[in-house]
Amino acid sequence: MENGSSQHSVTLLELLIVIGIIAILMTVGVILLGTARERSRDAQRYSDLSTIQGALERYFINNNRYPQAPAPVVLGTPGYTVLCSGTATGFADTRTACGNGTIYLDPIPVPPEPQPAQQPGYTYTSSSPNTTYTIDAALEGSLNGLQGKIQVTPSGLELKP
Repeated sequence: MENGSSQHSVTLLELLIVIGIIAILMTVGVILLGTARERSRDAQRYSDLSTIQGALERYFINNNRYPQAPAPVVLGTPGYTVLCSGTATGFADTRTACGNGTIYLDPIPVPPEPQPAQQPGYTYTSSSPNTTYTIDAALEGSLNGLQGKIQVTPSGLELKP
């Protein structure tokens, strides 16, 4: 007895094919999401370093030297969270510790997590008589032709030698 409608049931093979396609699409999506997050963190690092570089140049213009740090220091850690002219070194823990000095950067940015293992943080060093500096950092992936360890100097941002 036919009622004019045909019924089609889904076979196990068709169901497995659909599940396989969904699994492949989800895998590709997760990979692309991870890459997008990595690029986002690297873009933030690049922006942070540009911000720090600009503040250091303003500091130099007003003080005729860069902040003192003959030994490498990690910016954004205790003692190095504010860049100002009210201290002997140019760095302070708080805005208050800067006294009446000019505040150039508060707070000093810290890199997004997770940080690259080869160079965690933004490591600042100046050379006596504080007429130049370097900031060592690293990228997780590739950004603007840069990858791996990078270095900021008064000349700009470049691959670390």
